[in-house]
Amino acid sequence: MKAIKRINKPYLIFLIWNVLMVFAVDGMTIKHEMGKGVSGNGNLGILALFPSVLTFLILCFWTAYVTKWWFYDQREYWGKWGNAVVSVVAAALCVLSVFWEIYIFEDLRVQLNGYTHDPESAVYRFGWLNQYTNTLYYNFPILLFGVSFAVIIGWVLEQVQRLRTNSKA
Repeated sequence: MKAIKRINKPYLIFLIWNVLMVFAVDGMTIKHEMGKGVSGNGNLGILALFPSVLTFLILCFWTAYVTKWWFYDQREYWGKWGNAVVSVVAAALCVLSVFWEIYIFEDLRVQLNGYTHDPESAVYRFGWLNQYTNTLYYNFPILLFGVSFAVIIGWVLEQVQRLRTNSKA
């Protein structure tokens, strides 16, 4: 029960908000169907995309700050190697999310029949920010990468702080 009380509830709510924003961007991005032509609905996904990116950046900075102090507190219980394991797992998740994003990018290329410079593509004249590509800018792999990278940054900041306090003593 003590563990539940120690959870940073505002942070958890903000993290859930960011997950919901991924669903909002995905839900408002139009899925292209081969042979159907180009949608004339405009880019509604951009309405969710810009606030999503802003809240994502805030989440990343907040994650780095929270994990810095979490690593500092947990060093007593786990020792320095326990914190290193969490950082290695975060680094592995960063690598996994990059491959997942590449898969999504390639899947979208196939779905759209090429990129924006391919004349046969559904997005030939649109540019990269259009009603079919919003999910390239904010999705689960990007959220996973951002949070995992922020955990690594928090670990590095904790290491720097620990070195400074040990050198002063």
